Amino acid sequence: MVTFIYSFIMLAIQSASAGQGPPPPSQNRGAQLPIDDNIWILLVAGVLFGAYILFKRNRSINKAS
Repeated sequence: MVTFIYSFIMLAIQSASAGQGPPPPSQNRGAQLPIDDNIWILLVAGVLFGAYILFKRNRSINKAS
């Protein structure tokens, strides 16, 4: 019974605040850095990290056998 009353009160509070809508977006935005200009850096970093993971996994398999 307590759960029902709690749920009913929460539903009433949410219904009252739902009519207001979301707040407007903030106009205070910092400098945005485009990712498309330097995508090659991310690709190289990903390839190097993948090679590191493969090397490390291969080394641990060779030590076990």
